[in-house]
Amino acid sequence: MNFLEIAVSLPIGVLGGYGAVAVLNRLPAGWLCDYGQAPSEELKSGARRVKYLPWAVIFSVVFAFAAAVILSANGYLYSAVSLFSLWFLMVIALADMKYMIIPDQFIALLALAALGLLPYHASLLSPLYGLLIGGGCMLLIGFAGKLIYKKESLGFGDVKLFAALGLLAGPMGVLMLIVVSSLLSAAVFTVGLLLKKIKRTDVVPIGPYAALAYFLHELFKSTI
Repeated sequence: MNFLEIAVSLPIGVLGGYGAVAVLNRLPAGWLCDYGQAPSEELKSGARRVKYLPWAVIFSVVFAFAAAVILSANGYLYSAVSLFSLWFLMVIALADMKYMIIPDQFIALLALAALGLLPYHASLLSPLYGLLIGGGCMLLIGFAGKLIYKKESLGFGDVKLFAALGLLAGPMGVLMLIVVSSLLSAAVFTVGLLLKKIKRTDVVPIGPYAALAYFLHELFKSTI
């Protein structure tokens, strides 16, 4: 990691962190609702949905660090696609934390970003296998959860999110993302139960943990 990479990463981090919060605060209200659901008065009011402090600062620091590491280890094309994907995931994480919704528009952007990684996959079929494995595994997890808990435990937005991540990360990568995000969400859920901040019947959004898992994937991976 050289001085130029660090110097470039700092403004990228600030733009990315503050931009993610600004974009979520300005998204059309309908993007943050389930199909057929009318936006609430809070969503339509134009009030700030997410506070700039501390979230913009936290995301800026994390995004600057990610930019520095990714730029130092990869070419500019890969780094650009990776950073755009991480930025889309930051917005997804915020939306899922705040409203338990993953906007389809940002899943579509993730899928489009995957086109830029085609030269880095083992074969042209690798992204397709990743899509099928990512979406298929989440469908199976959702079906199993419904059988066990007698209610919906996984939204279809989560299925689409991991299908898009499969396009980005490939078959082995998306399996790792599923395992890591599941372990992270389970750990947070367990701690919440012990601290009595979460009830057993509560549903934990998976978007933030998927974003964190992909962040770790990009920092520590060697090949897709």
